[in-house]
Amino acid sequence: MYSDYTQYRSLLRTDFQYRCAYCLRHEFFLGGEAGCCIDHHRPIRGAYAHPELIANYSNLYWCCRECNEYKGDTWPSVEKIERGFRFIDPCRPKDDHDLHLRILPDGTLEPLTSAGRYTSDTLRLWRKQLAHYRAEMARCQREVQEIQALLSQKRLPPEERRLLETLLLELLKWLEPPVFHRPRGFQGFKGEKPEE
Repeated sequence: MYSDYTQYRSLLRTDFQYRCAYCLRHEFFLGGEAGCCIDHHRPIRGAYAHPELIANYSNLYWCCRECNEYKGDTWPSVEKIERGFRFIDPCRPKDDHDLHLRILPDGTLEPLTSAGRYTSDTLRLWRKQLAHYRAEMARCQREVQEIQALLSQKRLPPEERRLLETLLLELLKWLEPPVFHRPRGFQGFKGEKPEE
């Protein structure tokens, strides 16, 4: 157990599968590891501060910088929580995003619960770039399913099969992109060429 919560960075990245806990974007689409940070789900400052949770692993979430900025030290009042207006806690099974938010075909979100509405409104999950990202990911998933169905056919010409397999690999790269380990401010090692 670390007393400095930043020491959990690599563990959090892995546990959150390199995705923001709130908008679910992969860090590949955020500029790599440097596009993300550690969020204190329960704030350690502000009106509802819990400073004792500063290095509590269960209170630390991997988060994109945008969602972290919008969330900040925000936490709902007791009255709001009693009415169901609270943050979705993606680390709790009953708080799976799909139980609180429906993704529409155009990538926009439809809140299904008060928690979904509070989370979406506070974190601005309705941002246009997020809607575009969700729509593109949904399109890629549909195309993967269609290609897999075509590839399951036994009588597929070899050339067509190779083309579909190549396309499938390209789509899967977008759905599960590569991971790069370059923290913010990393200057590289002596003699190392910068990535292009």
